[in-house]
Amino acid sequence: MSSRRKLWHILGPVIIAGALLAGGLVIPWHYGPLSQSTVNRAAVSMSPDVFLGERIKRQAVSEGYVPFMGSSELSRMDPLHPSVLATKYKRNYRPLLMGAPGTQSLTQFLSSQTLLAHKAPSKVVFIVSPQWFTPKGQQASAFDYYYSPLDTIVWLQHAHNTAANRYAAQRILSMPSGKNGGVIADALLRIAAGQKLTTNQRRLLLSADKY
Repeated sequence: MSSRRKLWHILGPVIIAGALLAGGLVIPWHYGPLSQSTVNRAAVSMSPDVFLGERIKRQAVSEGYVPFMGSSELSRMDPLHPSVLATKYKRNYRPLLMGAPGTQSLTQFLSSQTLLAHKAPSKVVFIVSPQWFTPKGQQASAFDYYYSPLDTIVWLQHAHNTAANRYAAQRILSMPSGKNGGVIADALLRIAAGQKLTTNQRRLLLSADKY
């Protein structure tokens, strides 16, 4: 056996495996719709994966689910819970529970961006808690736990120069996770200053949004 053939037998599998791995990372994967049972369970699970993700939220809203955005109140299962009332009285909607203890206004602002950027829901219910209104605002540890770079990227791609967007960018930058985002942090600085994103920033954010 020639030395070239021996070298291929040694390195060939490694090269092929590396090429397959790189292809899997570079090529965006497109999934079909989730099953109805999966969406039903996810809508009331209050799982961080649902709250921080995009796929289930978008499909649920497209199927007529009504987002209920709140915090610890959503975890208190009792006869007056939104999902209990909707089931018991056979109401013409299903709640999509978006929130958990610690998800306050800044977190909910970002979580709603993936919905608003696509097919916005016709109805949204906000459950506002008095404990949200504190002198220092949301605790950094709670924000960092539920922080979603994906939601932030979606918002940055559509953010205009408004007082609300400038303030939101400033608040996110005050959090540890907002400062350590590379291109996200740079984009936040421009939005906070009332400036448009650069062409290169938009390109990088668009690339990141595909994965």
